[in-house]
Amino acid sequence: MQNRITLGFSGDVGAISTRLYNHPECVFPISVSKDEASGSVTYIDFDTGDDIFVLDQYVNVLAEYIIERYEPRMLRRILEENYRELSSLQKREILKNIELFCDDAAIGYRARKQSVVLSLYDYLAEDSTLLMDGFVAFRLKEYEVLLKTLAQKLVDHYLTRKEYEEFIALLKYFVNIQEARPEKIHILVSENGGYTLLDETGCDITASSFADFVEGEVLLTEEAYDDLLISVLITIAPKTITVHNCLAIKNHELFSTITRVFDGKVDYCSDCNLCKI
Repeated sequence: MQNRITLGFSGDVGAISTRLYNHPECVFPISVSKDEASGSVTYIDFDTGDDIFVLDQYVNVLAEYIIERYEPRMLRRILEENYRELSSLQKREILKNIELFCDDAAIGYRARKQSVVLSLYDYLAEDSTLLMDGFVAFRLKEYEVLLKTLAQKLVDHYLTRKEYEEFIALLKYFVNIQEARPEKIHILVSENGGYTLLDETGCDITASSFADFVEGEVLLTEEAYDDLLISVLITIAPKTITVHNCLAIKNHELFSTITRVFDGKVDYCSDCNLCKI
């Protein structure tokens, strides 16, 4: 590793110089100078000395700067090159969800930063002068692989959510076109995750409601039983639904879907007489 590191930046270097001057843990021994010949490159010199801790902090700050300044444009380029079927608006929406994968062990922020840190160390072991734009363009191949994986996950998440929203809209449509709806349905959630349906008079209608969807005595999996509950409710299309003993709910995604489909018509209860049945 060199005792003196020189970084070259084109354009505004205020962000990185401010980071280096004002880092909360270290006051880095740096000097900033302009390239008098071209006037387009600013150089930041760092004297490493023998303090490995300060060097490590310095490299970490550079990695954070690279991610903050270059990552958004790199992700936009990856989306432009690999997902041309998506509109510009869709790509902007996709990039808004990057925080969802912030803690991902493989492609989260820490993994991406570590990749950049290692690339910086590899480069600085060979050369003491680093031009930032060139380094980002040609020496961050492993980091770019992580970004491509991240982009794929972001696109998959966006398309999955889009399909889900379309599914919810379709279910809402089916509910709204139903006629002669009952006023109320009660859903009793049992401790083992099962459900009992009562009509507004308190009569158990579970068997009759599920009979249209299950032939004979078929042993259903828990997942299939949950899916059938949605179908049954859409067929009945009650004006209001009250879910009792709601603290026993296991499949929260299922009831989130029910709440969205029956928008404003679902209540949750945890301490009434029906809840204690």
